[in-house]
Amino acid sequence: MNLKNYTSVVPAMNSAAAIEALLVEAGATSVSKWYVEKQLGGFLFQMPINGLPMVFRLPAKVELVYQAMLKRARKPDAAKRASLRAQAQRTAWRTLHEWVQIQVTMILLEQIDPLQVFLSYQYDENTGATFYDRVKTGTVKLLG
Repeated sequence: MNLKNYTSVVPAMNSAAAIEALLVEAGATSVSKWYVEKQLGGFLFQMPINGLPMVFRLPAKVELVYQAMLKRARKPDAAKRASLRAQAQRTAWRTLHEWVQIQVTMILLEQIDPLQVFLSYQYDENTGATFYDRVKTGTVKLLG
């Protein structure tokens, strides 16, 4: 299977800037970024849901993209690993951009509600966990 955006040449920061603009267009009232080892890791953004401010944490999982690419590489030497790491950065951000772009389009066309799109990314600042994290670890039980 071919990976989407595998050969993206769009710089990660360009994709990130476009994501930020899309989040604002979808109704975000505050957007901030966090970094991991001097690389952009993702966004924290606030959006009113039913009149109440909710915080969401939207990561670009670059390391996971890198690991997937590394598995596909044949005998990667140091230079190839460095090239793959740079490509993973571009690919992760471009893919996230396209996902956000589609979701925001659906929000603006009233095909989906922002909470439907971003619920799993709802962020608890006290615990540092997203709603998805809490469901996955069993902190929140959805089914008996």
